[in-house]
Amino acid sequence: MKKIILFTAFMLFSAFTMPLFASFTSTTVQGDVIVTDTKTGLIWQKTYLSVERNWQQALSYCEYLTYAGYTDWRLPNKNELASLVNYAKYNPASDFPDMPSNSFWSSSTDAGYTYYAFCVLFRDGAVYSGDGFKSSNNYVRCVR
Repeated sequence: MKKIILFTAFMLFSAFTMPLFASFTSTTVQGDVIVTDTKTGLIWQKTYLSVERNWQQALSYCEYLTYAGYTDWRLPNKNELASLVNYAKYNPASDFPDMPSNSFWSSSTDAGYTYYAFCVLFRDGAVYSGDGFKSSNNYVRCVR
């Protein structure tokens, strides 16, 4: 019940603090494609790590990533990752170019259950931590 209330509160908060729909532009830099969200200004790695990783591996991957000539990549927090969601769409619930309908890690730890981290499931846009054991595997997309 607590998770449902938290999810509902997050959804209401998101409706008032996040852009209604993201708008993306893609650019090739040094052979790598970056995607800029023109509403938030965030720059995303277009290609995602296609092999699932646990949470600690996801953090390390982004921290040490050199992509499109940049070295300041990081794992997005749950709000940044959720900004890619378009709740008017399904499977995937995103306008991000070539977004799969999979779960992606965020850097945000669940304050009530520190062995969980938040994920976003792009099949339907759910932001959750219930199945996000830090030792389980999800996909990774970095941001700067």
